[in-house]
Amino acid sequence: MFNIKSFIAILLSLTLFLACNEDQIVNNNPEPTESNQEYNEQLAKRNTMAQFEITLENLSPATGPGASQPFSPPVIVTHTPRYHVFKLHKYASDELRQIAEDAVSGPMIEKLNNDLFAYDVVQGTNGPVFPGSMQKFTIKTKLPFVRLSLVTMLVNTNDAFTGIDAARLPLWGTKTYYLKAYDAGTEENTELKANIPGPCCGSPHVRVPTNERIKYHPGILGIGDLDPETFGWDNPVAKLTITRIK
Repeated sequence: MFNIKSFIAILLSLTLFLACNEDQIVNNNPEPTESNQEYNEQLAKRNTMAQFEITLENLSPATGPGASQPFSPPVIVTHTPRYHVFKLHKYASDELRQIAEDAVSGPMIEKLNNDLFAYDVVQGTNGPVFPGSMQKFTIKTKLPFVRLSLVTMLVNTNDAFTGIDAARLPLWGTKTYYLKAYDAGTEENTELKANIPGPCCGSPHVRVPTNERIKYHPGILGIGDLDPETFGWDNPVAKLTITRIK
C-alpha cells in the first residue's frame, strides 16, 4: 500500500543529499552578512561624503616588452548595492564586451554616467597598467552608493578581462582584493594575432563572435600564435587596494 508520509520523507532526504553535494561557485565578492541598513548607518556617522584611493597592480609576469598582459586603462565606478557591472555566469553587456575585446571603454563610461544607480565614474588616463606595475586613482561617493566596480582588459587576449563587481567600500582603513581573469564569452579564444588588439598583435575590432556566459579564463593555452611562456599568467592576475582617504 502506498504510504504518502514515507514518500515525502524519502523525497526530502534525496533533496538534502543533492544540495549538500552540489558544487559551490566561488565568487570574488560574497554578499556581506551584515545588513545594508547597518552599514549605511555606520557610514552616515562618519561622513555622508567619502573619498577613496584605488590602487590597481598588474600581477602578470613581465616577460618582455608589451608582455605578458598589460591592462587597458580601467573603468571604475561607485554605485548602489544592487547594481552590477558584470556577474560570473551571466552574459556580458555590450558595453563590457567592447572593453573585453578591444579595450573600448567609451560606451561603458557613457552608460554609467547616465545611470541613476551610479555616482562617480573614473577612467585611467595614464595609459596601460603594465605587468609588474601599478596605478593609483581617486574616486568619491556618498550614500547610498556604497559599492565599487572595476573592469579592465588583458589586451593580449581575445576577450579576457579582470575586475571586481560590487565590492563593499570600507568604512575606514583599507581593503585588499586579489582578482582573477575572466572570459567575457563574447569572442572565441583563437589566440591568433589576426584577432587580438594588444601590442602582441595589433588587430583591433576583428573577432570570431560567440554567445557564452562570463566564466573564469583558462589562460593562454598555446592553440594559436601566442606562446604561453610569454603571454600566459597565473591567477590572481591583479591586486586591488581600496583605501578611504577622506
